Amino acid sequence: MPSRSTTDLVRVALVVLVGGVLAVAVWFQRDTIGEAVGEMRALSVGVVAALVGLGVLERVSRASIVQRLLGTTSFCRSLTIHDVGTAASKGVPLGGPLGTGLRWSIARDAAVPTTTFTSMLVAYGVATTFVTWLLPLCVLLVEITQRAPTGTDLVMLAVCTVVVGGSALFWAVVLRSDRITAWLVALLRALTARAITRWPTFAGHLAGHDVGAGLLEVRSSLRAVAGRPLGLLASTALVQSIGAVILFVALRGLGVGDELGFIEFARVYFVVTLLSSLVPVPGGVGVVEAGLTGALVSAGVDAPSALAGVLVYRLLTYVVPIALGAALYIVWRFDVTRRDSRNQLRSHALGERPMATELLRIELHEAAVIE
Repeated sequence: MPSRSTTDLVRVALVVLVGGVLAVAVWFQRDTIGEAVGEMRALSVGVVAALVGLGVLERVSRASIVQRLLGTTSFCRSLTIHDVGTAASKGVPLGGPLGTGLRWSIARDAAVPTTTFTSMLVAYGVATTFVTWLLPLCVLLVEITQRAPTGTDLVMLAVCTVVVGGSALFWAVVLRSDRITAWLVALLRALTARAITRWPTFAGHLAGHDVGAGLLEVRSSLRAVAGRPLGLLASTALVQSIGAVILFVALRGLGVGDELGFIEFARVYFVVTLLSSLVPVPGGVGVVEAGLTGALVSAGVDAPSALAGVLVYRLLTYVVPIALGAALYIVWRFDVTRRDSRNQLRSHALGERPMATELLRIELHEAAVIE
């Protein structure tokens, strides 16, 4: 109970802090925001249609990755699993665990094995983190072939290279080493036994389940994915690149032209996205907007156009996924409630059927006696 109270207090404090900072920023930048909103209204119908299409493509691509990793799950259920978790993690302070719990509940309702769900979650998370560091590295390597690298470029290249190389080496060792696997299995079984001793209620939940065997099954699934990683990495890179295309199309639609080249834009976008992912704020709210707008202004884009493009981008990649995830959660809960009610009625009917049969038998017997 105390830990939960502390978590709730931290969430409230973060909400208040982020809300206060955003309110102050909006107040001091109200003129620029007003100009940016005015520019957003000037987007043509064709540009708006293209942006909506790109937004739909991004959601479909993310759900397709989840569907491919889960195997037999339908696309609609994969979309629900992904976007409900996204809505929780992006819309709630410290909402990562909540998002994971909701995804697991939906997957369990769809009869997805826990080991399959776990391997999907790990594989998707690792691929996302890997690509988040890999894309800035590739863009910087391309850019320094066209100009002299700065000290900041070299530092970023070194950091990205170390992280990408270290991540690949770490997972290669963990997934291939039988010794590490045996140690992890023993550790997990020891922790489970200790948890059952301390909290006996866990024994009922874990009855008939071997956590060590589950870990081995997850490892086997991850090794299968790691054996052919290009498909997953390419799909993840495509999804993250769609976000960049959304922002680029929005800026072009707002009249931003030659002052922002595509390679320079890609560097700005992927570097800011990487840095914002390191900030413990749900969805990078406030950080992404300030970082992208500032970087675009430094690249030569006027402030209202830069902010207008970023707001359009965040509307499609932050606000819409939260709204969609919330709607999908409501639909899922309604479906669960409806199925539970149907099952209760069916159980009640099956329970009354033997009684009705017995009454009919008694009546027939009495009729026979009277005759």
